[in-house]
Amino acid sequence: MLGAIIGDIVGSRFEFNNHRSKEFDLFSEDCYVTDDSVMTLAIAKAIMEATNNKTPNIRGYDDGFNASLSGLAVKYMQEIGRKYPNCGFGGMFSQWVFSMNPEPYNSFGNGAAMRVSPAGFAARDEWEAVELAEIVTEVTHNHDEGIKGAQATALAVCMARQGALKSEIRKRIERDYYPLDFFIDDIRSTYRFNETCQETVPQAIKCFLESTSFEDAIRIAISLGGDSDTIAAIVGAIAAAYYGIPDVIKETALSYLDSELRAIYDEWEAFAGEKYEQFRVITKYICRISDTLSINGTIEKGMDYFPYWEFEQEWIYSGLPCTEYGDVLAEMGVPLDSKRIIEKEVSTLGSEQVLALITAAFRDDHFSNGALLEYLNCGAILKWLKRLKDIDWEDREIIKIELQIGGYFAGYSFYRLVFKPDGAELSENEMYSNEADKVRHFTLTASEALKKRLSTIHTEYWSVDYLDPWVLDGEQWTLFIYYTDGCALKYSGSNAYPDNWNDLLEAFGIEGRYG
Repeated sequence: MLGAIIGDIVGSRFEFNNHRSKEFDLFSEDCYVTDDSVMTLAIAKAIMEATNNKTPNIRGYDDGFNASLSGLAVKYMQEIGRKYPNCGFGGMFSQWVFSMNPEPYNSFGNGAAMRVSPAGFAARDEWEAVELAEIVTEVTHNHDEGIKGAQATALAVCMARQGALKSEIRKRIERDYYPLDFFIDDIRSTYRFNETCQETVPQAIKCFLESTSFEDAIRIAISLGGDSDTIAAIVGAIAAAYYGIPDVIKETALSYLDSELRAIYDEWEAFAGEKYEQFRVITKYICRISDTLSINGTIEKGMDYFPYWEFEQEWIYSGLPCTEYGDVLAEMGVPLDSKRIIEKEVSTLGSEQVLALITAAFRDDHFSNGALLEYLNCGAILKWLKRLKDIDWEDREIIKIELQIGGYFAGYSFYRLVFKPDGAELSENEMYSNEADKVRHFTLTASEALKKRLSTIHTEYWSVDYLDPWVLDGEQWTLFIYYTDGCALKYSGSNAYPDNWNDLLEAFGIEGRYG
């Protein structure tokens, strides 16, 4: 969400004074918070309250949640919006904010997309992102194009947050929402101010897709011109989910929020904020190297379909290559020899040392075409990326796990494992059964041992989805993992499983094998 606020603040001074270049100071005394940020925070407030008031049934659904969120979206956009009457509202929306009987007014303005990023960050999966986006949007922008713009934005945010590649985000947006068959450089000279979703959302998504970092994404958005603050807000939301936000940019942007807006942001961070992963841009490739895939009904190694070009480009532009890699390797006692580099034990290495090893592999490929593929095939790069992921995740601790396994004909089993200060509790419930939950209690010692065992499974290396497209029935599963810092991860599958799936079942004491 902060990415949208940053884009709004940076773009505020260029909305009616377009700057068709990437060369400018990100922040200045002329920057300010506009309606884009105010309404983004209002939607965040609504999602937080609706979620905290949830009363889910046995399958996790709350039939009254949608109505609650819809009402709260209206409440907080009006309540907060009325405190900032001069922040830049459009004419129709301004009337809606101050109306005693607010009704949707069939809008397809880009306000639908500028404020929707909290839906993409709060959603546990892509389906939920699209659903939340529609609920918070249709209270004002109930035109098909307005909802479409909000959904495309929230989906892109959610996919970026969950580790999707740019190629995957582009493919999904083009399949379900907008064609993206253009380049920003080609439209910059003719692009003009436009406040509709259909003429700003696809352009904003393309700005992100062409970027190489969070800052670069914001600069491309501003250079396009048009409705600069809104385009940059949309771009910033997706880019923040994909790249993360550098601390210096984050702290500068937050200084523009007054105490009331800052309080909402701080509340959101406690509710849905994600720990910054400085290596996320490349560690998302872990599952693509290690996982097996179901292709045309047969099991293939993920490496056979590895997106080599994207991985190379992400690395080159990431700012992570170690320029003094030779010196770092020498300090570790590792010569510039591929065999010695591959064999180096990494479990105790720091990030600079691991980045030096990866840099050496890329430099080796520069002088010997195809060398990088050998580093990939032998598992060296996977080992290095896992170490970087471990460094990013070293302070996280599991507090709850929820697992659902079943099929359309066999029913579902629900398992909930909760860690408490004095031990742990594992409950099991069979859907369609009138029997009470089966509950198993663990002592503190057993609880700590179980938590340690679960941590070695490293679900953070997994893909979000494991799907066999050729089987329409059979076993489905969903896994939620909650951490002490507020992070929550969701994984799901249908007749397909991660490599170490059975390790998870054994930890839960679940009989039977899958995959």
